[in-house]
Amino acid sequence: MSTEVSFQDEAAFHSAIADVRNDASEVNYVLCGHVEGNPNKIDVLYTGTDTSEIGSKMDPAEAMYGLARYETKFDLSTTVKFVYIHWIGDKIAIGKKGRYGVVHGSIESRFSPYHLLVEASSPADLNSDKILQTLMETAGTKSKVLDDDQVTNRQMRGFTQTQLPQRDKKSSFGVSAVSAKGAEVEILSDVREAVSKVRMDGDPATWMVAGYRDANPKGPLQCMGCGEGGLEDLKSCLDETLPMYGLYRVTHKDADDITTVKFIYIIWVGTKVKPMAKAKISTHKGTAEEIFCPAHVTVYASELSDINERDIMEKIKQQAAQ
Repeated sequence: MSTEVSFQDEAAFHSAIADVRNDASEVNYVLCGHVEGNPNKIDVLYTGTDTSEIGSKMDPAEAMYGLARYETKFDLSTTVKFVYIHWIGDKIAIGKKGRYGVVHGSIESRFSPYHLLVEASSPADLNSDKILQTLMETAGTKSKVLDDDQVTNRQMRGFTQTQLPQRDKKSSFGVSAVSAKGAEVEILSDVREAVSKVRMDGDPATWMVAGYRDANPKGPLQCMGCGEGGLEDLKSCLDETLPMYGLYRVTHKDADDITTVKFIYIIWVGTKVKPMAKAKISTHKGTAEEIFCPAHVTVYASELSDINERDIMEKIKQQAAQ
């Protein structure tokens, strides 16, 4: 059985995902499912504007997958967050669940990047307010209950633990929060395109490298290389004077002889990178992770010897054994 999946209508999927990610679109979610129980074929089943209805769309006897868009607001700034939904219905047959599990890595890569993974088997797991609360917690912010004397002395922002927000069609709401994302850095389109190529099933690209244009740690990030070779080809693009980022795609065969795709995120800070540049790019961690993650293994490297196939595959094997 193949570990890869394809869409019955590839164009429809790309269009739906683009709508969810588009600030100007009303579409806030897309849900996909297997075609006639075929583990290697999926298609778009639903799109919609109201994320609170997602739970009602799920089939308890099937596996389904989705990408949903949520918005958080701090003062006058709105932040968009994307949630990947992996639905395994509580009435799905054991044999079918196993076959679907084999291809999940391939499916998940088609919905990346995202900020939060929600694995659900009950509509209650997809409650919008619960997801919003989790998004805040993973961002390092939580709602707080204020004492009465505090309420009179400060402006009300966000909501308390007993006052969850009411969401309109565009899912707008307030949050008393400070972003843990860090400093913004511009990401040029060629970086996003290269990451998509590495993650895309059927594309021969296996690696890409991004770096700061003109060696300026203020950005923007641009693609410095993308190719079909192995780890040595990726390493040939790394410069000891520059901070850079890489994404590498490998396949792994487990003890059951099942082959899965794994992604390696490489954070490179060469030995000759200036201290001021190191300090500046450290604030870009959150922004970079939104582009290059999720990944199965993260490698921090300052010398080429820090990046080797043996160590990477060993980490993957250890994860698989857990």
